[in-house]
Amino acid sequence: MKTIIATIQPVHLGNIRSGKKEFEIRKTLPEPLKNGHPVRCLCCESGSGGQIKAEFIIDKAHIETLDGFLRRNNGNIDPWAYIDGTCVQWKFLCDYISNRPLQPIYFWHISNMIDYCNTKGYLVRNISEFGLKRPPQSWQFVKES
Repeated sequence: MKTIIATIQPVHLGNIRSGKKEFEIRKTLPEPLKNGHPVRCLCCESGSGGQIKAEFIIDKAHIETLDGFLRRNNGNIDPWAYIDGTCVQWKFLCDYISNRPLQPIYFWHISNMIDYCNTKGYLVRNISEFGLKRPPQSWQFVKES
């Protein structure tokens, strides 16, 4: 299984760790997922100096567009409404993809989450263990050490 490190904002990582967030939203999709293969995702908390605080398996993904959301909702979406399973508001999603209605939005499904901070036998790791000097802007493939 391929492994990536993804940089995730503290609020989103907290929602992943608590189980509230079922999907991570990204503008791109790791190649193995396009072929139906799961990907292991190590979660580097942004602003933590490169600490990896959790991991999960991306077992599947689906693609959406703003246009698709609007069509399914008859063009009427409250900007402050949360998108199911994401802990993200519609306004944030629009801003994230610069209000481009046909821009692909990938919803990575989160499964088998392991919280390094609260799981016995696991310790917080650092990106330096994977040869990185700084966290990726979004995500990148790494080799297990």
